[in-house]
Amino acid sequence: MTEAINQIESNPTLKQRVINAVKEGGLAAFEKAIDNPAGAFIVAAIKGWQEVEAQD
Repeated sequence: MTEAINQIESNPTLKQRVINAVKEGGLAAFEKAIDNPAGAFIVAAIKGWQEVEAQD
């Protein structure tokens, strides 16, 4: 999962698309769609990205 986060973070366009998808569909829906223990790690990263974006 760390590799997935690193790949998303290294691609600003993909990162923004993930953030926008979560905004549209909701974080809870995204978390449910992933539905695996490692998904919580990705969801936590997305929450962090959203917080950083909100501060900008």
